[in-house]
Amino acid sequence: MQRLVMWILIAFLALPFSGCLGEEAANASSGTYLIDSEWTVIALETKSEYYPDDENVSWEVTSDDVIQQVQDAGGIIVGISMLLEYQEDESANFGLCTGLENNVPDTIYGTISKNDWTLTQNELNPGSHVVNLTWHNQSLLELGNVTGMSEDEIMSQLDHGDEVYGTYNINILVEADAFSGELCTHTDNGEQVESTISLLVIDLTLSGGDEITSLAVGDGEISILLFSPWFIGMFLLVAYLVNRKDLYHLGVILEEDDKSDPTQFWEGINEETSKGDGKTLVESYQARVLTLCALYVAQGIPWGFITVTFVTYLAVEGVAAGQLAFLLTLGTFPWSVKFIWGPVIDRFQFPEMGKRRPWILIAQSGMIIVLSSMLLIPNMASNVTLVGVMFLVYNVFTALQDVSTDALAVDVLQPHEFEKVNSYMFTSKAVGGIIGGAGLGTIIGIVGIKGAIVLQIPILVVIMLVPLFMTERPGEKLYPWSESVGDGKKSEKPEVKNFREIFDNIKIAFSFRSAQLGVLLSLIISLSYFLIPVLPLLFVRELGWTEEQFNATKGGIILIVTMLGYMVGGQLGKQFGGKAIIIYAAFTTALVTAFWGMNEALWSNGFFMMTIWSIQTFVWAMVSINIYSLMMRITWTEVGGTQFTGYMAMMNLSAIIGYQLTAPLTARFDYSTLFYIAALLETVVIFGAMFIDPEETRREMAERLTEQ
Repeated sequence: MQRLVMWILIAFLALPFSGCLGEEAANASSGTYLIDSEWTVIALETKSEYYPDDENVSWEVTSDDVIQQVQDAGGIIVGISMLLEYQEDESANFGLCTGLENNVPDTIYGTISKNDWTLTQNELNPGSHVVNLTWHNQSLLELGNVTGMSEDEIMSQLDHGDEVYGTYNINILVEADAFSGELCTHTDNGEQVESTISLLVIDLTLSGGDEITSLAVGDGEISILLFSPWFIGMFLLVAYLVNRKDLYHLGVILEEDDKSDPTQFWEGINEETSKGDGKTLVESYQARVLTLCALYVAQGIPWGFITVTFVTYLAVEGVAAGQLAFLLTLGTFPWSVKFIWGPVIDRFQFPEMGKRRPWILIAQSGMIIVLSSMLLIPNMASNVTLVGVMFLVYNVFTALQDVSTDALAVDVLQPHEFEKVNSYMFTSKAVGGIIGGAGLGTIIGIVGIKGAIVLQIPILVVIMLVPLFMTERPGEKLYPWSESVGDGKKSEKPEVKNFREIFDNIKIAFSFRSAQLGVLLSLIISLSYFLIPVLPLLFVRELGWTEEQFNATKGGIILIVTMLGYMVGGQLGKQFGGKAIIIYAAFTTALVTAFWGMNEALWSNGFFMMTIWSIQTFVWAMVSINIYSLMMRITWTEVGGTQFTGYMAMMNLSAIIGYQLTAPLTARFDYSTLFYIAALLETVVIFGAMFIDPEETRREMAERLTEQ
């Protein structure tokens, strides 16, 4: 039966793309377009200098300082112009000169070059001339009405993207010539030349064709009818699973913990003391909750800032969807390999200051240092690669903090606290996301992008004070030089294992079939994230939302909806079974996403966009929270921190794969088709979850312990 279902999966997956080649040909068809352009001249440099005879004088000018002006003017640089103005200044030298002798004109050469484009023009003085280097097809703008070309073909001849930005090479050469007669000679050693260098920018509007309004993504279209066999098949599959609930473990309550389970690993923590009001984390429930939630807020702030505020800022500045995806990829990569940290922090510890606390302090210090260093980047919109590298390093430290915090939670929480406090932690991360997204995104127009970075630093410093002044267990020290905290009697701590023992246990943990399927599910859960870099383009560039409106919506309302989805999804999972909610909610999310793409005519309605976006987010949050619980359920507690971190890392790797799909998909397909593809990928989660047995790990490990 399982093989049959997998073959059904393969067959359905191929159906929507069966007509892609034919559709592409249709969508690449030519039409008639009306081209309307508005020109703007943006000055880069004006100077007056003396140029010696026969001496090439070269220098560079850059567009880095006028990027915002370019974007305000339409964002398409089509050329660069240099105006040269000059006189004639020969002077009498030898002989009987009367002052009536005719001066001999000099030749003034001006050259501009950019990449493979170059132009040299010369004139005689006195006078002036213009060197007008352009790289666009001017005839298209002169015609105004173009027939027989597709939109992509038109744009390829007018807009050359990012290669037109940056440095331009300028050269001026004066070839001086002087009067020479029998009785009189003149001297001419060069000329004074005034130069004005300007960028030529156009604001372009295309109308006609197939009524396509978007220039930010491709124009390829796949009809929803071609996707319908897939969704019909998924409906039949879900119906089948409902009738075989017991066979596929749909009724299992994922968040139910058994304190008597012999595979549990919290025995080292005294339940009586953990409820008290002591000074350490194992002694105080309030201290545990405060510390863990504060650390998750610290993770949420940069996450909200990067995915909402900064991405929207770059979209407004004209950065392409592919570059936005590149930035998100670099920021997400450390989270996809964060499982590397698990064995490291398990092996190398500082017992006097706690097992996890020193690693958390190291991670937070690194976050603050790297964030401060980003302020040294002069122009972030034109240095996306450098910003991406900084985000990469920054997220190395945030990933380290995440792994250390999860390991700390595993160490100090009681069995009956784990799921409840885990929900507090995810909610706290969402609160941090609201601060970094809606909060900083709303005021970015006032403080600027660097001001938004500056505001994060004191927040992170304050959060750092929480673990700085708390210890994990009695007998530990706040600092190497301080006295032990508590009554001086150290609580029993688990034995620190070497790398071989750690990796042997990890091998056992992933030997179970459900654990391996958990890796697969983690790798496919976020494939639809290719849509994330597309949304700011759709809302801000195409629909005319302001940067502040989009940030307030995504970083505020959408995150609040996410938190509600977590809470509702968790409660429904406890009542009806976590796997059931994963399957039902994933299918519902896909239908909502497809419906979003089908109703392009309603996209201009702000209420519709906020409503459909909120519903889609709410239902997908229900999927996510139950998948997190499912991953916890199939985790062997002996290597709980490392194994669960591995699942989370695979989810982040899935997001990276999704981001890599952004550029090729947006280059080919229009917005509606992108929503259809995202909906299809959301349904694939059903196949990843349906074969997982949530009880397998506990059952098998209990049998092994009983045999031993």
